[in-house]
Amino acid sequence: MGERMSLDLSDGLAEIDGLLAEFQHEPRILDPNDARMMGERLKQLRHQARALENRLSAKLWNDQAAADREAEAERIAEAAFQPGSNVCLFPVIPRPFSDGRPGGRA
Repeated sequence: MGERMSLDLSDGLAEIDGLLAEFQHEPRILDPNDARMMGERLKQLRHQARALENRLSAKLWNDQAAADREAEAERIAEAAFQPGSNVCLFPVIPRPFSDGRPGGRA
C-alpha cells in the first residue's frame, strides 16, 4: 500500500504531558538533569515534527502540481479539437507484422 506513519511524535508528546502533570497541582522544582533530558526529548520531537511538516508540504505541493498539469493537458486537448483548429490525426499506415519466429509471417 504505502509507507506507514510513525506515532513517535504523538506518543512522545503524550509522554511529556504525563511527566508535566505532576507540576500542575503543586509547585515543584525540576532537577537540572531532568531538565536536560526533557530538553533533549523536545529537540527530538521538534525534528520529527519538522520532518513530518516537510513531507506533508512536499505532498501537497506535488498534488497541486499534478492537478495543474492535468488541467493544462485538458485545456490543450479541448483547444486542439475546437472547430478551425489546425490539429489533425496522423494517417494510419500499414505496419508489417512478425510473430518473432524465423520465416514467420512478415
